Amino acid sequence: MDDYEIQEIRRIRQQISSENGNNLKAVAKYYRQIEEELKNSGKYKFVEKGYNYNRRPPPQQIT
Repeated sequence: MDDYEIQEIRRIRQQISSENGNNLKAVAKYYRQIEEELKNSGKYKFVEKGYNYNRRPPPQQIT
């Protein structure tokens, strides 16, 4: 990423924090609300809580 992109991400994060009174709980609540909106839109896929990326499918049995 270019420095500009990183600066823009930081600017937006600071703006969101300021809009929520620089309160960590309020910022977390804001992000959870956005997450719910995105989930409900059906446009994006989310990994379910507790999903194990390292889980391997069981081996197939040869009969």
